[in-house]
Amino acid sequence: MPFFIAKNTYTTPKRSDLFANLQVTDQFGSTYFFREDLIRGKAVIINTMFTVCRGSCPGTSETLQRLRQPLSKLFGKRVTLLSLSIDPAVDDTRALLDYADNYGAGKKADGKTCDWYFLNASINDTEELRRSLGFYDLDSKVDQDITRHASFLLFGNDQHDRWSTSPTQIRDGLIFEPLRRVLGTTNEERFGIPTQANRARNRS
Repeated sequence: MPFFIAKNTYTTPKRSDLFANLQVTDQFGSTYFFREDLIRGKAVIINTMFTVCRGSCPGTSETLQRLRQPLSKLFGKRVTLLSLSIDPAVDDTRALLDYADNYGAGKKADGKTCDWYFLNASINDTEELRRSLGFYDLDSKVDQDITRHASFLLFGNDQHDRWSTSPTQIRDGLIFEPLRRVLGTTNEERFGIPTQANRARNRS
């Protein structure tokens, strides 16, 4: 009688498996499923914001706008910035587009620049998304006040399951170095160590 040996099909869970896979819409009107379309196998930087915010949001958006240039130079299209609105009742597609335009993301990125999507979802889905991502406060009163929302970046390389966070109200260089170490794939991307091919090219 023939017999079969069952293969071990167990897959190690990823951090991103915890992220809600809900529908979101960007500032251009395109829709995605958050985890499967925007996270799975990709390198991303995520933050929360809302368009009428007078607190940390403008500063965080300005920081991301400045970091977008060196990130694009190092990674090109392989890194995506995702800004999730936590005020979906106000932040419709038009409002997000107007806000994005203030930070150089009002038009679709060219072939060499990191995409930057400003996202909204339904009220219930927004709540589930931000909690699954860790953008919440343990103090329920603070958590319910969007003007006191968490001001940090969540960034990761899903392919390699590397994730970390960073405060936003520090110098750009102190944010960029952890970003490249987590988001990068090669030693050159992660640590600035040139490959042999690049060393040879620089010598020629």
